[in-house]
Amino acid sequence: MPRHPFALIPALALAFVVVACKPTKDTSQAPSSAAPAGAAAGAEAPSAPPVLPPGAKAGPLDLSKIGPHDESYAHESLSADEWAQVALMYQAKGQFGEALAALDQAIARFPENAHLYAVRGALWLQLEEYAKALADLERSLELAEDPGVRVNHAEALRRFDRKQEALASLDEALASDPDYLPALFNRGVLRFELGDEEGALADFDRAIAIDPDAAAPYFNRAAVRWALGQKEAAIADLDAFIERAPVGEWKQTAAELRASWQEQLEAQP
Repeated sequence: MPRHPFALIPALALAFVVVACKPTKDTSQAPSSAAPAGAAAGAEAPSAPPVLPPGAKAGPLDLSKIGPHDESYAHESLSADEWAQVALMYQAKGQFGEALAALDQAIARFPENAHLYAVRGALWLQLEEYAKALADLERSLELAEDPGVRVNHAEALRRFDRKQEALASLDEALASDPDYLPALFNRGVLRFELGDEEGALADFDRAIAIDPDAAAPYFNRAAVRWALGQKEAAIADLDAFIERAPVGEWKQTAAELRASWQEQLEAQP
C-alpha cells in the first residue's frame, strides 16, 4: 500500500438524530435512523438528517417533545424513539454514563429496535469503544438495513484495520442510496488509504457534484489529484476548500499546503 506524504480530512462518524425517524405501525420495531434514516414500508421517506463533524455532540433536543421529565415521570411509558431522545439529551450535555444507561434500559424494553442499537453504537463510537460499537451497529443492521448505520459500521471496522470489510459496507450503503454523501466521502478516504487513487477521485468528484458548497471533499480531492500528478488542479481544489472552509485548523493546514505546493510547482524546470 503506498504511503502519502499528507493526510486527508478523515472519515466521518455520523451522529444519530431521533427526529429523522418515521414510526412504523408496530412501535416496538421502529426503523433505524442515524444522522441516517430508513423509512418503514408505506411511510414517507425522511429527508436526509444533518451530519455533524467528528467530535460534535447531538442536540440539544426539545424536552417538550417528550413530555415532563422528572423523578415522578414513568420511563416505562416512553416509546423507543422517546427513549433515544432522552439518551441524546444526556449525550448533548456530556453525560455519557446516563445516556448509556437510558439506552440499556430502552433496549431491554425494545430488544428488536434497530434504531436503539444504532444510537448506542454511534455513542460507543464517539467514546472510542470500538468493539462495543461494532457489536451494536452489526445488530442494528441485522434488524434493518440503513445507509447511515453502514457509514458508522464501516468506521468501526476501519478502526480495527478491517478496511476491505469497511469498503464493502460502504459499497452496500451506496447500493441502496448512490448519492449518499457521507458514504461517498468516507469511501473516497478509504480508497485513498488503500492506494486506489482513481477510485477515490471518482468518489470525491461525485461528492462535489452532489454538494458543491461542502468544503471537505475539495481538500481530499486536492490530495488525490496531487498524488496523481494533477498539480495545478490540486492547487485549484485547495483554493476552493479555503474559500468554503470555516476558520480553523484545517483551513490553516490548507493554506500552508498550498504555499508548499505552489513553491514546488514553480521550482519545476
